[in-house]
Amino acid sequence: MKVVKKEQFCAAVSESCPLKLLISGREHGAKNCQVGMAVLKPGQRLPASGYSWHASEEVSYILAGKIRVDTDTGSEIVEEGDLVFMPGNKPHASTNISQGEAKILWFVTPHTVPEN
Repeated sequence: MKVVKKEQFCAAVSESCPLKLLISGREHGAKNCQVGMAVLKPGQRLPASGYSWHASEEVSYILAGKIRVDTDTGSEIVEEGDLVFMPGNKPHASTNISQGEAKILWFVTPHTVPEN
């Protein structure tokens, strides 16, 4: 068992690096999934340009804020308490459209996020 305490969720997250990997293969021994946190400032987009695109399926839970999720086929507004499923190989981006910070807890399987 590995536990990530809530104090670690937003540690080391900054405007220039809004993502933090919380559960990983290297650090936690996860073989088939990764869990991370994104903290976006008002107006901030992730990625800054273009789309994220990976083979993994992704589930995101909106912890705070209001976010516009864009894909190559449209967009949807999601907010605190909403859950988003993104199929693998689907281009997507998220923009914080709220007045305060937006926080997203995301899960991918299998793991495809590079571990530094």
